[in-house]
Amino acid sequence: MRIAQLHFPFFINLMGGWIILSFLCLPSYAQDEEIALLRQRLLQDALDQKGFVPRVSQYMIPNFKEADEYLGSLSEEGSWQDVDYADRDNEWEPLIALNRILVMAHAFANPKQEAYQKQEIMRGIEKALTFWYSTNPVCDNWYKNRIAKQMYLGVIGLLVRDELDKTLLNRVINDLTEEPSMTGSNRTLLATSVFYRGVLENNPERVRMGVEGVTDQVVMAEGEGVQVDYSFHQHGPYLYNGSYGSNFLRESIWMAAMVQGTSYAFEEVHLALLRNYYWKGTRWMIRKGVLDYNVRGRQVGRPSGFNQRADILVPQLAYLISADPKHEEDLRDSRERIAQRLPQDITGNRHFWRSDYTAHHRDAYFTSLRMCSERTVGVETDVNSENLMGYYLPYGLTYIYRRGDEYENIFPVWDWAKLPGVTNPSEVPVSKGNFTQEVAFVGGVSDGKYGVSAMELQVQATKGKKAWFWFDDEWVALGADISGGGGDRVTTGINQSRLFGHVYMDGKVQVKGISNPQQASWIWHDSVAYVIHDHSTALKLEAKEKSGNLHAVFGLGADTVYQMETFTLYVDHGVMPEDGKYAYTVMPGKTLAQTEEYVRDSPILLLSNTPKVQAVHHTELNLTGIVFYEPGSFQVQGDISLSVNAPCILLFHRSNGDIWISDPSTNLKELKLGLAIGKNEEFFRINMPRGQEAGKSVRVCK
Repeated sequence: MRIAQLHFPFFINLMGGWIILSFLCLPSYAQDEEIALLRQRLLQDALDQKGFVPRVSQYMIPNFKEADEYLGSLSEEGSWQDVDYADRDNEWEPLIALNRILVMAHAFANPKQEAYQKQEIMRGIEKALTFWYSTNPVCDNWYKNRIAKQMYLGVIGLLVRDELDKTLLNRVINDLTEEPSMTGSNRTLLATSVFYRGVLENNPERVRMGVEGVTDQVVMAEGEGVQVDYSFHQHGPYLYNGSYGSNFLRESIWMAAMVQGTSYAFEEVHLALLRNYYWKGTRWMIRKGVLDYNVRGRQVGRPSGFNQRADILVPQLAYLISADPKHEEDLRDSRERIAQRLPQDITGNRHFWRSDYTAHHRDAYFTSLRMCSERTVGVETDVNSENLMGYYLPYGLTYIYRRGDEYENIFPVWDWAKLPGVTNPSEVPVSKGNFTQEVAFVGGVSDGKYGVSAMELQVQATKGKKAWFWFDDEWVALGADISGGGGDRVTTGINQSRLFGHVYMDGKVQVKGISNPQQASWIWHDSVAYVIHDHSTALKLEAKEKSGNLHAVFGLGADTVYQMETFTLYVDHGVMPEDGKYAYTVMPGKTLAQTEEYVRDSPILLLSNTPKVQAVHHTELNLTGIVFYEPGSFQVQGDISLSVNAPCILLFHRSNGDIWISDPSTNLKELKLGLAIGKNEEFFRINMPRGQEAGKSVRVCK
């Protein structure tokens, strides 16, 4: 039977240059011919683009020049002496063997390699697989047995399908997943294994099950998966765009590219969701080459999570361009900005109400804020010996990014009790499991450009009210009603980053070491200025080299010692504080001269910092942010006042009267708002979002 052939373009940027591929696209044909087409595409992708590498590189990056060396070091029985096949822990050594078999299979199947179709390579592959199945390695982490192992075996089977001993091929096929299960990213990865199995065994129904196992996760999820605000949840309501969400995006758009133009092709609704998930979600979590540490979950507690990692999105976006060519221009621009370490074309503020997360972008910087509530999981600790010290990560952590390397590799030397933006007692609980705080009032309001975020704090016997006010050149952090601590000293971190250059205090360079700049008006380091508004607080500054053991944060592998010069600025509230406070402004991207000029004529007016109301006015923007922790009224300025009948957060644009309001508790059906200007008073009854949109910002026009 002759098959009519069409083509669609497939764009990949490889080694700095664009390559245009052309996958065959057939309008109609028998199912077995369609699967043959899919097998051809998979081979082309594996050989030319190494599309499987982003999948396996989280464990090790294959060295495709080592096929001959791996063959030479293979024992007669089919093992490698430097691999412990009996190893069971999370750093699972048997994956090294699968990685070597994969490299050998790639060399055997690649016409551009000297090892192409060499039978000694095939005999080595067969010996290594025979030994693998005779020993049957097992990991104590289920993920390695059911997902990681199959990432290798599916590609190995694809590359040598027609040459491999049929008994061994059947064992490889039977090792792949029979049908999709689980939820979220895990289901997507399992479905990819099902897809490979269906292609290898020429089973149309299995192929369809694999594709549908991916597409049935490309929906707005009520549980795990893509949320209505385009954040991503895994392991419950736990923000994971930068880890499991990245896996979900990677596998979904790869699959979309592989099946485009066939009867298995994704529908437009699926492509639109994938595009929006990246564009309105993950893209907001990137600055130059860094993928925000706040969205990686426990990954910051493992060595592979210490670096910037935004580059993992580069090949993903190439597949998305292929699968969704109508939006190529925007997607390619975003991809190139990551590849060239440029900021995304974003100026704005976005609060992800489903995940207690705020992203604030300006040309000069990106700041992210991670909070937690009774509606979300705050943190996972000591999972597979990862993230051992991360208990305080979700209690107001504010990363400040300009270049992107401000926190790279810092985590082994971090003081995990003085995290940027976090108020907590001095002892870090070393506990195993998922943790959060049982409070409802956590959220944010945003008009798309400016915003306010707030969190009622209850962590380890420490309580307080914390708020952040997001403007243009600066953002303001307020803390009030800080108390408790359970007998420990309580601190609020302002920043803790790598030390770059000198630290200045009120214009004077500081000697490295530890100091107590009690009366300092401002601190400047690495183009970021910190303006201190409350001089009653005990401010502490450290600029020095620190060292730390890897095993303190990640309990597997060698106990490497890290050394790094760090900058740490924090507020010391003392032991068992009562009514503790702080107030500071952060201005990223400022020179010393600009900082001095700003401090002389600051546009920031602190209107209130009490347990009832936290409020800030920006004189140049004529914009006021208010956090009402209880019903009441507040005199904004002069004869202007606002009143509410329930706790809420609002933004008031005085120039045009627009008000944006949100319900952090997510419980209100209706909110009553009063605006009084002189003797004139208006009242508004606002229907608040419900269901999955509860907590979303609402615009009230005067």
